Amino acid sequence: MRICSVDDLKPGYVLGKSIFISNYKLLLGAGYRLNEGIIDKLREKGFSHVYIMEEGTEEVIPEDVISDETRLEIREKFENKIQELNKTLEFKDMSYSMILESLEKGNLRNIGINFEMRTLIREIIDEMSETGVKYMNSLMTKSKDSYFFDHALNTAVLTILIGKKFQFSKQELVPLATGAFLHDIGKIVIDNLGNQGDGRKRDYYPEHPTFGYLLLRNDSGISPLILQTVNQHHERQDGKGFPSGLKGDNSPPVKTHESKKGMIFRFAEICSVADGYDRKLLTSKNGEKYTPLEVLKELVENTKTGYNITIVEALTEIVPIYPVGSFVRINSIIDPSLVGCYGVVAKVNEVDLSRPTIVITANKFRKKIKPIIIDTSKLGNIELKMLI
Repeated sequence: MRICSVDDLKPGYVLGKSIFISNYKLLLGAGYRLNEGIIDKLREKGFSHVYIMEEGTEEVIPEDVISDETRLEIREKFENKIQELNKTLEFKDMSYSMILESLEKGNLRNIGINFEMRTLIREIIDEMSETGVKYMNSLMTKSKDSYFFDHALNTAVLTILIGKKFQFSKQELVPLATGAFLHDIGKIVIDNLGNQGDGRKRDYYPEHPTFGYLLLRNDSGISPLILQTVNQHHERQDGKGFPSGLKGDNSPPVKTHESKKGMIFRFAEICSVADGYDRKLLTSKNGEKYTPLEVLKELVENTKTGYNITIVEALTEIVPIYPVGSFVRINSIIDPSLVGCYGVVAKVNEVDLSRPTIVITANKFRKKIKPIIIDTSKLGNIELKMLI
């Protein structure tokens, strides 16, 4: 199977992976033949990409870092908690100072999100440890319908993988990933501002780390490690981030490196990189979507001043440039007859994430051909273009 933009779907395509929505509900099952009505429904639900079956790629199976069962369980519990918070929040038409005063006085003191989310994060870490996953195998996607959850989970998973690269213990991974999972929780305060207008809400955007910190601080027993991850995930190495203008020194985010006063907390530096990657992935620029390679390039260009360079380097070792199931075109290869041909990534090369095994399924005119399997790690110069 391969991934396909919803905009490129055509009637007759066969769904490769089942699609679920909230509360364990199955929207479409694998093997379903798509029609115009269903494609419109997918657009309406805000799906950007789905997996489809394609002749010659039957053995291509993009495996997610966590199972569908775990993802659905976590999504249901997370969204239920967010709904509970939304019913409790009373910030409509409040000024910024009134919101801060309300939170500082202990509004939402009994929200109970800390214990539940830490429990879910432990489940994710345990599952990832059991499977021994070391990198993202498939493309991380988000739908408009569940963006808040998808982004939270993607960010948390990336921080776990990055933390493992730095030999973090489970005792460190739990608060790191919990903070990453909740890093944008302050945005629900902004979403509850009532009739203050979209412009006013945008003005409050730089305050969402502070709102999240204050909101969570009222939850009994929450770790300061989680709080500082939430509060500092938009700080920059050069001190030009928000909300406090803290600085970083691009050191590895390990225990032996103690942060001094005015320096960014190491967990927050990891969350910043994971958040930056997932926020940009598959967003559009000049009509084209950012591929993993393009996002990584942008992060690298913003290291030292924006992102911690050692963490971005770790990210490049866990995010394949061409995930399994991605659709690619061969722009350059030693065999001229294959230039312009199209294929699907079948396997990631663990030694070099930029050199996958691909299955060529169509010639340069997009006409189907007998599948050709190529291990690009055994070739000289080759240039692939990911099509999303």
